[in-house]
Amino acid sequence: MSAVNYDVDDLGMLDPPNRTASEPTPLVEAPALQPEADEAVHQPTASVVGSGNVTAQRDVDQSVNLNILSNELAEVVLATARAQQRIGRGLQDDEALERLSASYEPPPGLLGEEPETAFRILRDRRVLMITAKEREGGQFAAALRLGHELQKEHTGLVVREELFEQKLGLQAKTLLVEHEPAVVLVDLRWAGEEDFENVRRGLVEFTKQLEVPYRSYLVLIVPQEQARKFDGVLPNRMHWLQNPPSTEVFAKHAVVPNPKDLVRGDVEKALDSLWPPRVKEIAEEVSDRHARGEDPEQALLAALHERSQAHTPEWRKKISRHQAEGHTEWVALLLAASLLEEASAQHIVAASKELLACSGIKPAEVNPLLSPSPHTKLLQLEDDFDAGTRKFRPRGSGQQVLQHVWREHHDLRKTLLGWIGVLPRKIRDLAQEELEQVADRVAELAAQDGPRIAILLADSWAKTDDGKPDDYRRSIAVRLLTTTATDLSLGKPVRQKLWEWSQDPSADRQLLTAEVCAGIGQAFPRVALTRLKHLANSEHDLVRAAVRRAVEQIGAELGASTFLRYLAEWFENATPGRMLILAETVATVLSDRALDVDADAAASFWQQALTTMPPENLRPVVESWLVATAKAPPEQRDVLVEPLVAAAEHDSRRIAQLQSASRFGRTYLDLSSLEADLSDAVHHLWTRLDEVDPVRL
Repeated sequence: MSAVNYDVDDLGMLDPPNRTASEPTPLVEAPALQPEADEAVHQPTASVVGSGNVTAQRDVDQSVNLNILSNELAEVVLATARAQQRIGRGLQDDEALERLSASYEPPPGLLGEEPETAFRILRDRRVLMITAKEREGGQFAAALRLGHELQKEHTGLVVREELFEQKLGLQAKTLLVEHEPAVVLVDLRWAGEEDFENVRRGLVEFTKQLEVPYRSYLVLIVPQEQARKFDGVLPNRMHWLQNPPSTEVFAKHAVVPNPKDLVRGDVEKALDSLWPPRVKEIAEEVSDRHARGEDPEQALLAALHERSQAHTPEWRKKISRHQAEGHTEWVALLLAASLLEEASAQHIVAASKELLACSGIKPAEVNPLLSPSPHTKLLQLEDDFDAGTRKFRPRGSGQQVLQHVWREHHDLRKTLLGWIGVLPRKIRDLAQEELEQVADRVAELAAQDGPRIAILLADSWAKTDDGKPDDYRRSIAVRLLTTTATDLSLGKPVRQKLWEWSQDPSADRQLLTAEVCAGIGQAFPRVALTRLKHLANSEHDLVRAAVRRAVEQIGAELGASTFLRYLAEWFENATPGRMLILAETVATVLSDRALDVDADAAASFWQQALTTMPPENLRPVVESWLVATAKAPPEQRDVLVEPLVAAAEHDSRRIAQLQSASRFGRTYLDLSSLEADLSDAVHHLWTRLDEVDPVRL
């Protein structure tokens, strides 16, 4: 990937250099020979949708756009897409694990106290490897369920997924956190051979450190073809996941009356052939149909029927017919409706015109008095598309249309990529959900064809015009990369590109990377903070401000103790720029959260701070801690002062550092101008430091 120039225009996507203006890429292609099969690309591990996601940025503008009708309208506030939230991924929420436990149907051999259950192996040996005959057979949910079961025995145990990164390897110091026992899940189902070798090489040493000092557990999810090799490294820790009764899985997820009564005969046989993730999808589809008024039995039959139908041949036949008849506008309208499904009719039609323009086709001029409305134009799509709701029929067909054309019409790929890339520049009033839909459709194409197109388009959208950042376009790029960076099949090269961009001199790429890290930081703080620490060295004020916001946001989302533990790596070889942002963000996060910090986390942080921070950086952090101390009830202030005293380690130099950093800008030791509670907190610290100062003993 590193040899690729990730720039749409440089690759000639918008105006190929080898094609003259008189030779546009034709939108309607003549029937061609079947292309050679593409290299297989794994499907995404989580579906993407275009609405209903929780925003990653707290200050994202969600206003609706205005159409620009004249130059008199200036300062129009544009909508921005929200970062895609990866529900159920990364650092796990305890309440979410509780809900999973309630709806989870455990397969045979997963739970229980019998010696060979997966739970006993994990609890007794601290390492468990899970595999199954089906690539997507519910392995991740099983791992989460095991983590929740261990939480019942160990208060404070964290359950979190970590994304394996080859340059860091399987090392305890990078995947585990001191004083934070955890069940760490690493999913290797879509890893490469080099990754497998890397993990196997470090597995034995990693296992030795799980109990002491980290008191943690490891669950590896491996594909079945790797099971024998991994079992050879750590024997008797491999669990083959079984398929639970599909009727029970369906009943746990279907919100309909008497769900088990629906599963009989051929329906039962059809469900029994599926693994839990697919059964859950069908149950949710049946629930949705029932909520819309359908009979549950008919809804289940329809859901199974739609799943069994191969819609691609139908689309191939229909598109080929319109192409043969020269219906360029119909094909453009179909693709625009696929890209912007559920968008306004006006925007779908406008997008179809842009596609025609990118193809070098000029529509026939029609007097506005005679031009049909956007809604009327959408009626051309006939029975496959509801012009009222702007949705394809059946559900999911819209995604299939764009994927089908991308897969089978290779000569159109440059045109499609150029069209999607230029669309946010041409249509400047897309609503938030429409921007998100564009990003999500590209993510779906990337799942089919690889991450390159996601990186290309994101890089293009993030570019500034005349040095002015465009939040509107960049927000699509942020959503696209937050989606793909954490996807198991796409994520590795995307995260590698973010790593490179975090050290790239381009302000556009740095700003994009910072905002992507903000979006993934709550679920995957290690991945985000590792890249943000390089961005903290940026020469660009706008980037440093984005880094500061991202780190503060991650700190607020993680909680003070976990945040301080993850920041440990920022102290290593820290530049002045990084140290400044570290000091500022920690001071902000601690200002009203100091009481939430565990004693171990506080002691470790202050020891590193006193060892590493220069006086100008140490001062605001100490002051913030003391302000929080002053706000605490008097009986709790000692708890906050003691970590500072412990970090001094009876060292006169460290004691002098703390005394100097806690003066609040006063030259002398007169604190009378401070508020009473704050003055008391500072005097309390100084008294305790005097008591441990070896010079005064």
